[in-house]
Parts: sequence; structure tokens; C-alpha cells
Amino acid sequence: MFVRLDLLNRGALRRLMIGWAVTLAGLAGGAGAEPAVAYQLRYDIAAADRVTVSLAPPQPMPAPLSLVAARGYPGGYAQVPYDAFMSGVVARAPDGSGLAVVKDADGPRWRLGRPGELVASVDYDVDVAAMERGIHDAVASSKLRNGYAGLLGYSIFAFLEGMEDRRIRLTIEAPDGWPALTTLGPAVPPGFGRVTAEAADFYQLADSQVLMGPALQITQIDGKIPLVMAIYAEGEVDATLEARLARHALDCVQAYFGDTPFASYTVQLELLRPLPDHAYGFSQEHIDSGSFSLSLEAALTVRSTAAQRDRVEFNFAHHMAHSWIPKRAYGVGYRPFLWEMTPVIDSIWFNEGFGRYAAIAAMAAGLPQRERDDYRQKQLAGLRAMLDASPPFIRRMSLATLSREASFLYGADFRTGRAIFARGALMAAEIDDRIRSRSGDAKSLRDAIQGLLRWSAASGRAFNAEELPEIFKSATGVAVEDIIERWQQPLLQ
Repeated sequence: MFVRLDLLNRGALRRLMIGWAVTLAGLAGGAGAEPAVAYQLRYDIAAADRVTVSLAPPQPMPAPLSLVAARGYPGGYAQVPYDAFMSGVVARAPDGSGLAVVKDADGPRWRLGRPGELVASVDYDVDVAAMERGIHDAVASSKLRNGYAGLLGYSIFAFLEGMEDRRIRLTIEAPDGWPALTTLGPAVPPGFGRVTAEAADFYQLADSQVLMGPALQITQIDGKIPLVMAIYAEGEVDATLEARLARHALDCVQAYFGDTPFASYTVQLELLRPLPDHAYGFSQEHIDSGSFSLSLEAALTVRSTAAQRDRVEFNFAHHMAHSWIPKRAYGVGYRPFLWEMTPVIDSIWFNEGFGRYAAIAAMAAGLPQRERDDYRQKQLAGLRAMLDASPPFIRRMSLATLSREASFLYGADFRTGRAIFARGALMAAEIDDRIRSRSGDAKSLRDAIQGLLRWSAASGRAFNAEELPEIFKSATGVAVEDIIERWQQPLLQ
């Protein structure tokens, strides 16, 4: 390879050298290992509002090639225009020369190169500051603050079409003196400056987070699943109390599901001074982590009440449970994920309802019997009240129809969100009662869900709702098809 370096300006030379380096990194690896797609993420304090991403396939690919950004994320149930904050897309041939780049007028795609050319690398910028201003749901946006970068994978990483299932090697370049942590393989104490990690595919990369900065408080608490707490707070917080509650929640949830499917779990806890017109009420699950982007007033302190502590602990447990349901057992439409357009999913009632009930059962399990019963009944009463408060037109929807509506409106019109998770959780509670009753308390919904997790791991695919009764019966010996069928019907005729 020969390029006249003296004919390149400084910026072009820097991009060329980065492209070569990233390509070589992608080709590196142990003998016999599948060559990885190489990603590099760079944040320079001098460019305070943005980050830069470079990626290169293991070998140059024939043009035209499409670079695709996400317009949503698993469990987000909304269309999010992440591509609107990407700019400066530059594609290069193996000799470092620039290739034509054309943005799709409607979709989150860039067409790279022309027929007969080869694409060796791609660079682009992501304006994170504009993203946070433009996306008002705090948990859906990455953030750059003084001494802190909290970056959601799906909001900053794009992929080359056709390479979604390839192994990925990620290199993170943080500002000098900044600790950097990725949930792909969180290390405590964190690395400084330059950190590397691997992902099995684009889904795992996209569903990970990169956290940097001296304002981060990073600790690890040992357990069956080690817990990494990464806290960024713009005011007072009792970090020890937050960590203790998260540790207890993870222990309870892990005991309920009964396995240890990931090496560690990371809590990304952001406690923020609210921006005007922004919402801070939601949290978000990931494969082996959770993003909790909350208003500073939600921070726990020595003055927090027992009710506030309980609310925070259950929120941790709820989203931790989602790392099993639906991350590891899911219905049609959830995976493989449709990155360019919000997927329509018929089984959000399972994702959100069974996940919520699992968290309820997990947190109740360690209590004395009377307290356990009281806790469960209080939670179920709250769910029934949500259903009673639903508008009649929502109660007239079948569960599948409501799930399709919630595919787009879960948080934007939370009437759909509340109704779908309440109906799903109450279905789960009724199934739990049936299994306990007919098995003489020898079995419960816990056994059914563990059976579903085993089925999902063995089959490697999404389940159809029609398959659930047989999967549950195989695990428990109890038939529940009539319960599932009844809950699928409208609540009002």
C-alpha cells in the first residue's frame, strides 16, 4: 500500500492513520478466531459536545455498502432518531482515498462508495450534546457533562450492513487521566485513557454502555454475580446505600431465576439536575446492565424514607429481572431486533408483565411468610387499580392489539404501558397461584420461567405465544392454557 502522505492535510492524515490502525486491530486475534469488525470510540475534551467513531471490516468490502444507524433500542418501544445526531461520515478506500457518501433521504442509512470500489473504513461524529437536547426522555439519550461521559451503545454505534452478526473488537480512547469503563467487560478499578473489549455481535455492542470521567464513582460489590456500581450524581447521594439496595435486589433476582448467565452486572446510575421539558421517570434494561437516568431528587440520602428506599430497590430489581426476561426468553419480534424501525411486538405483555411479576416474587421470597403475602397482595392490588383506571377503549383491546399499540406508545402514552404490564403481571400471578395450588406448593411460576429459559437457550429462537402453555406444563406438570387464553381477550366487550 502506498499513499503520498505529503499530499494529505493533517486531518486527512489523522483519519487515514486511524483507519489503518483500526483495520489492523480488526485483523488481529488468536489463530483460528473469526476476524473481528474493529470499532474505535474517541472522546476529546476539546470537542466537548461530540464523540467520534471509526469502524473497519476485517477486510475491505465491495461498494456500494450501507452504514446503518439505530432508530430504536430493545425494550424502548419507540422511534428514536439517533441518525439525526450523526454527521461527518467519511468512507475510505484501502489506499486512504475518500469515497462518495450519500445519506438516505428518509432512513438512517448512508450509501458508501460506488460499484467497483472497496470500503476499508468509516468515520463519523455524534453530537451528544444535541442528542440530549433533542431527546427528552433522559434514559434514551447519551450524555456529556463536566467530568462525565455516559454513552449508550445504540445511540452512538452504527453498523455496516451484512456485518451485524460478526464479532466486534472495541477500542475506547478517553481523555488523559479519565477512567473509562465498558459494560462489555467492566474492570474495577477501571482502565485509564485506552480500554479495549469484545462483543459477540452488533446487538451486544449496541446494548452496552461506555462510561468515562473523574466525576464517576465506580465500585464493585462481590456476590454470585459481581455488581459494578457506576454513579454520576450532580448533587448529594448516599452511594453506599444505593449500592447496598442494588446488591440486595440483584441477589434476590438471581436467586429467583437460579442461574448466573453473565459474569457481572453494571448499574449505570445518573442522578441529574433536570433539563427543561425533559422526563426522568424511566429506567432501561440491557443484556447485563441497567441504565437508571433519574432526576437528582430521586437520589437516596440519609434523609430518605423507607418508602423511598423500597421504591428505588424495586426499580433496580425490576430492570435486573429484564436481563433474564425478555433478554434471554422473548417472543416473536423482540429478536432479531429491527434497528431501523420500531418493531411491532405482540408479546410486550410477557416482557413487561412477567418481568415485573418476577421482580415482585423475587423481592418477596426472602421475607417472612406473612410479610411476603402482604407485599405480594399490595403489589397486585396496585396492578388491579391500574387496570380499573384504564380508559374503556384500552380495556376493549385484545392483549395482542394492546401490545402492538404499546410497541410505539409504551412510554409516550403511558396508558398503554401501564395497561400492558398490569395485564401481563396479573396473568403471571394467576398462573403462579394455579401451579402452586395444583402442585401442592411443590412448583410455582418460577419453575415455569426457568423451564422457558432452558427452552430458549436450547432452541436459540423466540417463542410463539401458543407455545408457552406446553413449555410451562413441561416444566411444572400443570396446565395453564386456559388462563393465558382468557387474558388474551378484551377486558370489556
